[in-house]
Amino acid sequence: MIFSGNDYIPVSLDTLKSGMRIDYSIYRENNGEFLLLCKDVEINDELLEKFHRLTYPSYNIYIPNSKYEEIMRENIAGKNKVKQNAFFKSYEQVKERTSKMLEKIDADDSVPVEVVEDLSQTVHKQIETIEVSQIIQSINSVRKVDEYLHTHCVNVAMLNGIIGRWLKLDKDSLTALVKIGLLHDIGKLKISTRILNKPTRLTEEEFDLIMNHPIYAHELLVRSGYTDERILKGVIQHHERVNSMGYPFGLKVGAITDFAKITSISDVYDAMVTKRAYKDAHSPFEILSWFSEGCYSELDFGYVTVFIESMTEEFKGKKVLLSNGQEATVMFIHSFNIAHPIVRVNGEIINTSAELKCVSLLDD
Repeated sequence: MIFSGNDYIPVSLDTLKSGMRIDYSIYRENNGEFLLLCKDVEINDELLEKFHRLTYPSYNIYIPNSKYEEIMRENIAGKNKVKQNAFFKSYEQVKERTSKMLEKIDADDSVPVEVVEDLSQTVHKQIETIEVSQIIQSINSVRKVDEYLHTHCVNVAMLNGIIGRWLKLDKDSLTALVKIGLLHDIGKLKISTRILNKPTRLTEEEFDLIMNHPIYAHELLVRSGYTDERILKGVIQHHERVNSMGYPFGLKVGAITDFAKITSISDVYDAMVTKRAYKDAHSPFEILSWFSEGCYSELDFGYVTVFIESMTEEFKGKKVLLSNGQEATVMFIHSFNIAHPIVRVNGEIINTSAELKCVSLLDD
C-alpha cells in the first residue's frame, strides 16, 4: 500500500491500548521510509511489545487523519475508566474505614479524633482530585441495608465537600464540612437499629429518640474533646430548618449556621437517593426537581440554588438508565423541568416524561 503523508498524522505509540480493534492501516517511520505497521488486527500486549521494538527510539506511529478524533476519544475514555475504577476502589476503602470508626465509637463511647482527621484528609483529597461526576455516581449506587449508616456518613461528607468546592471555600472550611458529614449521624449509634430501620410508622416515643440523635452526637463530640464550634453546631443543627420546623430545637433561620444548612442539603439528597426499608429510592433528577419546585423550601434557598445548578451541569453528557430499560445520554436539562431531561438514545433525541423517566445514573 502507498503511504500518503498528507492523509496521516503522527501520534505516540501509547495511544494504542490492548483490546483496541484496528480496521485501518497504521504506519511506522524508519530512516525516512514509511512502513506498514498493522491493519485489521486486535491490539494485544504481545503486539504492543513488538511495536515498541519496531518504533524505537521515537515510539511514534502514523494514523489516518480521519481516525484521529475517534482514536483520541477512545484513549481519553480508557484513561477515564482507569481513574474511575481507582476512585471506586478508594471509595470502598473509605467506607470500610468509616464503618470501623463507627464500631469503635460505639464500643468506646468516644470519637477517635486522629481517625476522623485521617479520614477527612482522605475524603478531602478525593474531592480535590476526582471528577465530581464520578463521586456522584458512587453516591447514587445501590447500598445494602446493613451498610446504610457508614455509607451515608461518607456520602454526606463528600457532598459537603463538593458543595464547599462549588462555593469556593478555603481548605480549612472544606475540611470542617467533611468532618461534619462524617460525624453528623454518630448519635444514631445510641438508637436501636430496629427503630432506625422500622418499615412501619414510628411511635411517638420512637420518633422522640430519632429527633434526639443530633444531641447524642453533640454530647459524644464534646466528651471526646471537640471544641470547633463549626463542627459542633454543624452536627447538632443538621436537622434544623429555615422555617423553624426542624429539630431538635426548632431554631429560627438566623440561629442556624451555614455549615449546618449545607449539611442538611447533603443529608436530604443522600437520604432521598437511597432505598430504605420504609421508602423507595428516588432518581437524582426527581430529587433536584423537588428541590427546585420548593418541596424542600425549609432548606436554605441560596445553597439549594447552587446545588441544583451545579448538579444539573454535572449530569449533562452522562449516561442514564431509562424506565423502559434502555440506556441514554443526557443532552439538556431544562431548569423548569429537571425531572425530565432531553436525552439521546441510539442517535435519536428524546424528551423524557412521566411515562419515560430517567431512573438512575450509569457508569460512563
